[in-house]
Amino acid sequence: MIDLSIDVRQLIDAKDIKKLYQLRAGQRSRLNKKLGRLVIRQSKKRIRNQKDLRGGSLAKRAKGSKKVLKGMGKGLTVFAGPNKATVTYANGLTGSIAFQHHHGIPELWTAAKAKRLYGQPDYDKPATREQARSLKAVGFKIRAKKGRTKSPSQKWIIDNLTIGQAGALIRKLGNTPSKQTWFVPVQKRQVLGADRQDIELMAHLIIEAVNKNK
Repeated sequence: MIDLSIDVRQLIDAKDIKKLYQLRAGQRSRLNKKLGRLVIRQSKKRIRNQKDLRGGSLAKRAKGSKKVLKGMGKGLTVFAGPNKATVTYANGLTGSIAFQHHHGIPELWTAAKAKRLYGQPDYDKPATREQARSLKAVGFKIRAKKGRTKSPSQKWIIDNLTIGQAGALIRKLGNTPSKQTWFVPVQKRQVLGADRQDIELMAHLIIEAVNKNK
């Protein structure tokens, strides 16, 4: 759950704040629901435009060029009462993922989770380019002429080693045991909430609502 507090009182005159509390409970609830829907609408717009609350571009994916947070606009809902509105996710899992991205919290992975999502790797397939880069980074060498050794090209590694062989060599040369748990970094992407322009619009809607009920 993302806990955000949006205070618009500094943009509203004391007389209008007094009028606000003079509205009937049902009127305040409807107004709060309208403000909550505004937060949802603007948050979805930021996701579409790939912008954060400060107007900057969202951190891109580590791999690929697809948009980030595409599913985060779905399932947002608002619960409104006379004194506040709460914008939240109907689905708790989606809310947890949104919280993770909002605060940039690393994601915990396990070998079992990776297997469940991606299946069992085919260890007899050719080594991947990422494995080839890792092998060169840990100093992997092959025999050369006259009893010497040399660092092979990435192409040689891919053509001559399997995924299983490359993985075993990376662990051995890098002195790293097979991982059962690991953390994947998550970039901070803050799109949910209200920016300065949204807050000013909220204040305008409140002032408009209270002055309709003179």
